[in-house]
Amino acid sequence: MESEPQPEPVPLGVVNKMLEKELSVRENRLRCIECGHFQPVPDAEPEPAVEEVTEEGEEPTPVGPTCDSCSSQRMTLIEQIQYEHKLALDHVHLLSKLGPKESKMLMKKVIELEHVNDYYAAKIADILPMHPDDVRSIFARERFSVGREEIDSIIAAVKEITGA
Repeated sequence: MESEPQPEPVPLGVVNKMLEKELSVRENRLRCIECGHFQPVPDAEPEPAVEEVTEEGEEPTPVGPTCDSCSSQRMTLIEQIQYEHKLALDHVHLLSKLGPKESKMLMKKVIELEHVNDYYAAKIADILPMHPDDVRSIFARERFSVGREEIDSIIAAVKEITGA
């Protein structure tokens, strides 16, 4: 049975730049309540929202701009950067210690080692282990143990890139 392809691991330095780029565009958008589709707010002044008349006991349905994807008229205005996105950006700023270039350079250096794959290379670039116990904790879930030479190579690569 074929397993689903896994996404490529990305270090926090790269995520930081991606989020800054994506969230630097601060424009109001409409989001469809039905399908989740986003679309720009129309330039023309919208007509005042009229509510459809429904049977007694039911809530009126708001009528607004039409969704380009599903033709629903249940659209909400999403204003600029959302709270959750701001939290994600703040979290990445706090945790990322290397920029995208340095992160990728470190990943290239450590990926050549025997037990280091893309996932562990990204973890090493995020955590920047400076002590053998830090390296062992990264590989703790594996059934193999990382040798002393490999641990020293990882720490040396981290020190070379960070200048520590």
